[in-house]
Amino acid sequence: MAHTRVVIVDDHALVRQGLRLILHGVAGIEVVGECSCGEEALKAAVKERPDVMLMDVHMPQGLDGITTARHLRQIAPEVRVIMLTMFDDRAHVEKMLDAKVAGIVFKHDDSQEIVEAIRRGRAECPYVSRRWTGNIEAKGEVDGRGRDDIRLSPREAEVLVLVARGYTNREIADALHISVKTVETHRQHIARRLGATSRAALIRYAYESGLVDPPVPGGVTGSDFWDF
Repeated sequence: MAHTRVVIVDDHALVRQGLRLILHGVAGIEVVGECSCGEEALKAAVKERPDVMLMDVHMPQGLDGITTARHLRQIAPEVRVIMLTMFDDRAHVEKMLDAKVAGIVFKHDDSQEIVEAIRRGRAECPYVSRRWTGNIEAKGEVDGRGRDDIRLSPREAEVLVLVARGYTNREIADALHISVKTVETHRQHIARRLGATSRAALIRYAYESGLVDPPVPGGVTGSDFWDF
């Protein structure tokens, strides 16, 4: 098995620590660095020359993951980027693939999916989470029920995910580093686009569209680790 050097890029220290723990001791994989933003990732790519960068798509400070991936193709084309994201709708996946990333995994995937993506990150064909490829037809059926024309912005999708997970406006503002007023404005825009008249309607759309997994009664979902 080829030895793969990995740099972890995420603005949350807790996520970086969790990913390092997941990869610790995995045969053939070595974490050689951590970065908290896209700018640091560009520097690390030149300094460390990793094989793979496991990188969050949304980083509120500086360059986001997709922009960073495009810059990396210019300054360090040999570095493969594996995107890590909470958004598994077709529009977001297509944006990541357009950036020529080597793989896409989701924050509700299990640890083995992340390991598999890293191991296959040096292949020419992009690796996309089995969970997404297995469910895409079902999601197309949901999206096809009169909602084909609904397109939320990345920020609106983030707000909707947090609303569905029970976050208050203040907690959403703190998590996304924006004002409460901005959160309220996003919620109004989302509700208007979806024709939703209640929080329950927003949550139902988040579940039906695949943005959020429905809760498991009395259990812990695979995405709980990533809830901030």
